[in-house]
Amino acid sequence: MKTTERKDVYGIINDAMLAKLQQGIMPWKQSWNSFGPARNYVSQKPYRGINAMLLNHTSSEYPLFLTFSQVKDLGGTIKKGSKGNLVVFWKKLYYGRNGKIDPRNLSVNKPEDVTTIPLLRYYYVFNIDCVEGIDFKLPVKNLSLNPLENCEQLITAMPNAPTIEYGGDEPHYDWMRDKIQIPFLSNFTSEEEYYSTIFHELAHSTAHVSRLNRTIKSRPGSKDYAFEELIAETASCLLCNSAGIADKIIDNSASYIQGWLKTLSNILADDERFLVKAFAQAQRAADFILNLHDDEQDEAKSDLQLEPKGA
Repeated sequence: MKTTERKDVYGIINDAMLAKLQQGIMPWKQSWNSFGPARNYVSQKPYRGINAMLLNHTSSEYPLFLTFSQVKDLGGTIKKGSKGNLVVFWKKLYYGRNGKIDPRNLSVNKPEDVTTIPLLRYYYVFNIDCVEGIDFKLPVKNLSLNPLENCEQLITAMPNAPTIEYGGDEPHYDWMRDKIQIPFLSNFTSEEEYYSTIFHELAHSTAHVSRLNRTIKSRPGSKDYAFEELIAETASCLLCNSAGIADKIIDNSASYIQGWLKTLSNILADDERFLVKAFAQAQRAADFILNLHDDEQDEAKSDLQLEPKGA
């Protein structure tokens, strides 16, 4: 495996995320629209993990994307001058006693003799605005959601949920007592901010040993503190999207963004995998709260969700 190639991919990801911050965009504060999160036009599967962060902020009315091969298969072409959007995925390499193993021949090898090495790769997808020659079947706006009801259902459906106590003036998660403290709804400026805050604290609670067993360190300003806060805030955004309120909690405060830009720039100088790891953990936290248990969630325990080329 060429480690330099893997580092180059992390560098590309980090540059893309920092560029968004410099443009006044917080990628984890996802700008969902009436048509939902970014997804592949052919498979209709929403992008996950770091790919969701890279694709959800689009100027297009429709957050729908295709690979170059999908455009070609549908009989279309890419408009001249169009730029693709970065998407990353894990390619697994298998090695045995006698060297590299073809994935099709894995079954003839003993599991204990096989070493799996994940290799980070990237390719590009194109928004449908960049494509011509295809008669797209576009989605219809969904205006029938009841976001508050959806929020309550999401909270009550969380498996192995922590205790939630209401009152006080400072929301927080108590690790020792496995308990969330949240002010009353009347203390918030909107219903959406209220639920966004609960989701943030629920995300913190997934770190508990009885759930995802993620280490929490509480020294403000430290790398570990920033890591956990980024996990919780990103997971909250994912949950807000699931509940249908994400478009109501976007906060593009210039000072907040500039603060994150400075912090992340310093952290990424020492740890280029920081964002990838944080977004992967945020996806796991959101999946746990949503009670999603599929093969994708735990695959290889790698830094981010495997997304096959063309998915």
